[in-house]
Amino acid sequence: MSTIILGMEFSKNKFTHRALKWKRVSSYKQRHVLRSGECIDVVEYEIPAVMPANKGKKIVWFSDLHFRDDQETDKKIMQEILASINELQPEYIIYGGDVVTYSSSLPIVRTFLKSLPEKSQKMAVLGNWEYGKRWLKHDDWREFFDSAGFKLLINESCEFDDLFFYGTDDLRRGEAAGPAKIPENKDVIFLAHSPDAIIHISNRKMLEKTNLVLCGHTHGGQIRLPFLGALLTSSRYWRKFDYGRFVNSQSGSSMIVSSGVGCSTIPLRVSCRPELVLINLV
Repeated sequence: MSTIILGMEFSKNKFTHRALKWKRVSSYKQRHVLRSGECIDVVEYEIPAVMPANKGKKIVWFSDLHFRDDQETDKKIMQEILASINELQPEYIIYGGDVVTYSSSLPIVRTFLKSLPEKSQKMAVLGNWEYGKRWLKHDDWREFFDSAGFKLLINESCEFDDLFFYGTDDLRRGEAAGPAKIPENKDVIFLAHSPDAIIHISNRKMLEKTNLVLCGHTHGGQIRLPFLGALLTSSRYWRKFDYGRFVNSQSGSSMIVSSGVGCSTIPLRVSCRPELVLINLV
């Protein structure tokens, strides 16, 4: 169990020794912005691929839409995301959880997700705000994402040729767990709403087979102050995983934590741009 106070999460279930093995190699100030739009940036990372067949493939990761029934703003964001993804033409599109703040926006989000390129393989994981809609169960969310062309992964895997994706359940309100087995001779990518989930489920053996971890949830702090950066991240590890690229000192695995798209409780961002993440496998 955990307690949230002023946007900070306090929990007895912390694995500080695991968290310390992740070192930040790219911060918010060092991010590579491929393009900057009115509402959203496209931030680019290059990740080495183990399997030669995966070199040159592109993955788009975005999370935390948090649509709140502001139709004008939501429309602008959707149009910009759609235009960027259509231009990038990624092989894989992955959504990282927290689709809406208000459930009245669910039909809009479904239509938007369905409008994304059909030829891309699409996956999603649940966030803590999905669990906040207690009248919607796993089957309801599976139907929601399936109808939009996305495969929902709840402690489940999905394989495409030489790529192995594993999506965890939400840690705070779900039951996050790792895979029973990870295949050999694959590029392995873990998907988690929160970086805390990866710290919770991972061990050295698992990470030694993992190329990349993709996370959201922290919103990059949402409000970043000069010289201080993020103050609140809704993480058990405070600002440790607020934003950026991290590398595990034992396994060499990379973890990317995105600032997300929308806003959580407070509809305000300061010095923290919404973003899509483009992963180039090289």
